[in-house]
Amino acid sequence: MQVFQTTLLSLLMMVFLPLSAIAADDDPDKTIDDSTSTDAPQTAQKNDGIMLRQEQSIDGYAPLTVAGQQVDAAFLEETFGEPRGAIIFFHDQGEALESWGVVTPLRKEMLQYGWSTLTLALDYSFTPNILLAPDTKIEPPIDAASTTDDSNTAPTPTDTSPDANPDDAKADDVKTNDVEKEEPATLPPVSNKQRIEAAIAFLKTKDIQRIVFLGHGSGGIAAMNEFTTASTPIAALILVGTPALPKDDDFKALNQPILDIYGELDIEGVSTAVNQRKAVMKRIGNIQYTSREINGANHVFYGLESTLASTVRGWLYTIFVKQEKSE
Repeated sequence: MQVFQTTLLSLLMMVFLPLSAIAADDDPDKTIDDSTSTDAPQTAQKNDGIMLRQEQSIDGYAPLTVAGQQVDAAFLEETFGEPRGAIIFFHDQGEALESWGVVTPLRKEMLQYGWSTLTLALDYSFTPNILLAPDTKIEPPIDAASTTDDSNTAPTPTDTSPDANPDDAKADDVKTNDVEKEEPATLPPVSNKQRIEAAIAFLKTKDIQRIVFLGHGSGGIAAMNEFTTASTPIAALILVGTPALPKDDDFKALNQPILDIYGELDIEGVSTAVNQRKAVMKRIGNIQYTSREINGANHVFYGLESTLASTVRGWLYTIFVKQEKSE
């Protein structure tokens, strides 16, 4: 009898215990411990990622208004306490005003040596390279209507119903024309010359008189294009990883100090272009030109940013600060 009671009690426990567990899970007042929940940490990680993206910003962001349009720019003031001047950065094609390879490390590093920095977004024209095989023939487009069998072509029906009112069609045309007239006119693109002139004007408001151009890659070509035509005389030109310039004559005519930097592992054509510029300047006896090769550096000077900054700082010190102290 005792064995029967024990067996019956066990069966009852097996039936009612799961029901009590289900009831507990359905309790609306139940509090979930975040420390044991697997969903909570995942949600927190996602939120943290969103916050990080939202908090990312460009140091010194100060957009310029040029021809009624806003151009992204960033200005940082020197922290040395003895202002030396300002450097305007020309970023490479395909890069932005904040480029971690060259522009960003330099524009922040030079502050402690008395150089304020300004970087701005530039506009580079894009020319697609479309290559055709030598035997490729370009055929004129085929008019599908002319190749259609006349027997299968039915005349376009004309609405001859009495309900069709020609005045309604004219009214629709007038409405369409009004909508087209209301569309705002597209502003013309802001040229790099306009952008640079706005940057120079901005620096003038900061009472900065000495301005240096620094261009990276294709930015060096853009800097060279604006160097001789700027409304304010530019004190010096620094080229970093810059390929061949379109016009050697303009380059040979420069009398301002020039620093030509490139990496040992730079992209194809850069070292050849620098050596050609060096030979030209040597031939005409221009002692204001200096070239520097940084061993082991690629086009963006990855891992050698401090070496690049030291090279730029030392050259600027020799050209400007040291001369001022000797006078």
